[in-house]
Amino acid sequence: MIKVNKKILNEFLDLMKDFGEVVFGTDKEIKKQLQICLNSQGYWSGCSIRVYYRNNRFVVESKV
Repeated sequence: MIKVNKKILNEFLDLMKDFGEVVFGTDKEIKKQLQICLNSQGYWSGCSIRVYYRNNRFVVESKV
């Protein structure tokens, strides 16, 4: 099980910024949502990417 901490949250937010993806909510809300997503199916952005956390790093795949 992935436990999202401040470091993982910040890496995720930086990644979303780099890809031009919008993330809504407080850090606490985003952290909770991210933890649920990463432990079930990965984070699927609204536009073009899927984000997974494997081997202690984020992996980005295209949705297309």
